[in-house]
Amino acid sequence: MSLEGRLPKVEVSRRIWRGFLVGLLLLPLNTLWVFYLESMGGCGPYVTTISLFLNVVFIIVFLALGNAVLRRLWPRLALNRGELILVYVMLTVSTSIAGHDMLQVLIPMMTTGYWYATPQNRWETMLDGGTPSWLVISNREVLYGYWNGSSTLYQPDVLHAWVIPILCWTGFALVLVSVLVCLSVLVRPLWADRERLAFPIIELPTELTNPGTHLLRNRLMWAGFAIAAGVDLINGLNYLYPSVPAVRLYVDLAPYLRDRPWNAVGWLPATFNPAVIGMAFLMPLDLLFSCTFFFFWWKALYVLAAVAGVSEGYQGGMSTSIFPYANEQMFGGFIAITFGSLLIGRRYCRHLLRRIAGRASEVDDAGEAMRFRTAAAGAVVGFALLVAFSIRAGMSWSLALSFFAIYYLLAVAVARVRAEFGSPVHDFHFTGPDYVISYVVGTMNLRLKDLSMLTQYWWFNRAYRGHPIAASLEGLQMGARGRGSPRAVALAVLLAVVATALVMFWAWLYFAYRLGASGHWQYGANWFGEEGYNRLQSWIENPEPANLVAPVAMAVGFAIALLLQAARSAFVGWPFHPVAYALSASWSIHLVWMPMLIAWLLKFCVLRYGGLQFYRKVVPFFFGLILGESIVGCAWPLIGLIFHVPSYNCFGF
Repeated sequence: MSLEGRLPKVEVSRRIWRGFLVGLLLLPLNTLWVFYLESMGGCGPYVTTISLFLNVVFIIVFLALGNAVLRRLWPRLALNRGELILVYVMLTVSTSIAGHDMLQVLIPMMTTGYWYATPQNRWETMLDGGTPSWLVISNREVLYGYWNGSSTLYQPDVLHAWVIPILCWTGFALVLVSVLVCLSVLVRPLWADRERLAFPIIELPTELTNPGTHLLRNRLMWAGFAIAAGVDLINGLNYLYPSVPAVRLYVDLAPYLRDRPWNAVGWLPATFNPAVIGMAFLMPLDLLFSCTFFFFWWKALYVLAAVAGVSEGYQGGMSTSIFPYANEQMFGGFIAITFGSLLIGRRYCRHLLRRIAGRASEVDDAGEAMRFRTAAAGAVVGFALLVAFSIRAGMSWSLALSFFAIYYLLAVAVARVRAEFGSPVHDFHFTGPDYVISYVVGTMNLRLKDLSMLTQYWWFNRAYRGHPIAASLEGLQMGARGRGSPRAVALAVLLAVVATALVMFWAWLYFAYRLGASGHWQYGANWFGEEGYNRLQSWIENPEPANLVAPVAMAVGFAIALLLQAARSAFVGWPFHPVAYALSASWSIHLVWMPMLIAWLLKFCVLRYGGLQFYRKVVPFFFGLILGESIVGCAWPLIGLIFHVPSYNCFGF
């Protein structure tokens, strides 16, 4: 629940160029910070694994405080609300593109294959036969400096080897995100203006970017801030000085279930992160309950599978096509979310098509980031360019069409989950179009070039935690709430994609050639690449026919999600949410089920005994939990970097 309705509206100037300028100045620093946190330093927190990026909240808080000072001393220099939103959007896009499931996977994919090729794994043969040279680095002399260091990026042969792949992948990423922006323009009026979805994840950023907000003067907010900041402060000191007592935020319950069949539940962590509790409190009450219920539902199915002898139990979310076929059902469930959303908005969709065709329509695109006809044309042209890119790289046209159709259906599902429910996680591990196609078609029925390109697209399909559609859709919604320029928001997204890609490539390569990726990367320098190429090797050496069970499991997940939605519509008070059924099958739900349960208990008590008015009063307390962990949790790695000491990871699971 936002405080915005009780705040004075702030007039937005047309001078938005300052927002772009500040965003472009902060973007390289933010990109380098994400690179350090999640890859090179490996110290965490892994900010892109949670829906609301704590590093961006950290920056926006201090930017808002500095802007408040400027408003008092030099009002003309202060940024208005529209400009602050542009900065937030650009930093969010920067974090997403540079994050754990985007470029941090792509660059290892570009460098690992040829360097780690051996006669035994035959990776070089696979790459020569299926991957175009303009997408990866094949020159071992160039790769020698990259992996061993004591060299420099600024050599003619090194720059020549890298420039074409960098430009190709940067252009690809720009088109990929451009289609997401066009889709966001088309669905935002339906979800925001007609269905009145809450967009819980942007509640706190909306407050922080409002120069007239009273949030930072709210005592309850500072109480929540003190609790979260105090916990992270104590644990950070404990990390440096073990004699300081720690506050345990992580307990693994699996060791208490050692006997069969109960040990089939596998990994069973209980976490107590204040920021996640704060985010979860903003979610709908029924979804919080359902996520916890279905989390244990899936665990119970793993136990039953072990009893029946059909599987060994939970395998870390990486096992697929094994009962209860959780990943396949999760895919079906999320496709049902997209389908259900379009079904609910079918009247809007009909009039949207009329507007695109230039006929009379009740749908109005005045004030949107672009005309709906332009957005639809942009989505079609962008989709066609991605398919053409894939065909040029060796993928068959039918496979390319299927691949990107599935990708964008899942992207819409991610956007819907965030817009309506604000879940702290939505990873979809091992559920992307590459896995779906390999099961439904069978790897033995795909050519080497098809399998190779599915592998090269691993970098934006491994997991969907920091998906870029979130920044585009939520940025447009923040612009609409703050009466900003939607066109400027769309431009900010695309500008940030290109700038981030170039900064991230430069930073990664500069430090790799200077220090050596083999020894100075704590996490991710080769791991993601080896993961992708090991899968390709398995596909080729052990080709599988079409898996008939996988599409059935997907259909079952699709049907169950629709049935849960029908029951939710038919029965007042139906407690089981269809989104939770799919969401709770993911890997990341392990890290947030306990905060969701805590948030459900707190929110239930608040609404039951205090009502909606009391709920609105206590929301700032939970904003404070997020802010406290954002500030102190992100400050520790900065302290570690400055003083060259190990630092505490507030998400150190």
